[in-house]
Amino acid sequence: MSLFGAPTTSYDHVTELSHDPRPFPAESEVEHLGHALMTEILDTFGKDAMEDHASMIAHCIIGGIHAAQQRIERDYDRASNELNSLHREFDGSEVKDSQIQDATERSRYFEAVAVVLETFRRSAERTYEVQTGDVWTPYRGSTSNRLTTFAVMEAGETLRRKRQHAQKGAEPTAKYVVFRGVQSANTDADAERILAALDYARSKCPDMQLACTGNLGAEKIAMMWAKSRNIIVHKTDFAKAAGRRAPFVANDTLLALKPVMVFYMPTPVNPLNARDAEASGIVLNIAQKANERGILTFKVAAKGTA
Repeated sequence: MSLFGAPTTSYDHVTELSHDPRPFPAESEVEHLGHALMTEILDTFGKDAMEDHASMIAHCIIGGIHAAQQRIERDYDRASNELNSLHREFDGSEVKDSQIQDATERSRYFEAVAVVLETFRRSAERTYEVQTGDVWTPYRGSTSNRLTTFAVMEAGETLRRKRQHAQKGAEPTAKYVVFRGVQSANTDADAERILAALDYARSKCPDMQLACTGNLGAEKIAMMWAKSRNIIVHKTDFAKAAGRRAPFVANDTLLALKPVMVFYMPTPVNPLNARDAEASGIVLNIAQKANERGILTFKVAAKGTA
């Protein structure tokens, strides 16, 4: 508890629930570390001969923190499963009661460590995005920042919400909204139309999850929109061996999610040349396939255009 009874943050709450005699670092310290680390990396490598590789290096380092967080989350999952099992088997004995207390402490400890690493990663991630204008996402899968939603709950409530969250994430009818767009759509005018389209999608589907390929331009803008609103982002994972067909394989992978809506942007709002003005066949491909499957499909374009 903070001074004068002021409310603690989720970070403070979850670390205080862990009764490990060793103190956890303060939230501000962890956030500062993530910011300072990423700033130093980009300052050191973002110039001279290393300039072309700075973004890749920073991306990999954030990925390493994320991998560590995932490893701890697996430990947390195992501890939580053990605790759940002990609750089911509880017979009122002192032995079982002691086992439950021990399992609760392990679960709370791993949850606290995971939240510390999540805070570290998110600070580095935000600094990377602000300084590079790029969006960090894991090479595989997605980040949901799920542990912070559990931080203000006691052990029994955590398990109940954890089961609900896991079941929801496993539902084949999860509400995905697919966004596909061209790389050349990267101006403020493009961003205005993309954000308006996605705000509309969210108004119709408040619990939406964004699905895209993570391509540059329009899709990067869409990902930044999602991350600023704490919306889960899914990137397609398609075979690189597909070669020239890889973008079309990506379209099929996105549609396999059975999205509720598909937004597509085949050209920039204000094309700079004839090549940009020509609609992307890859983007039109997903729109055509979505229409054939009866999926709501919306074109993102300049106001007043079809």
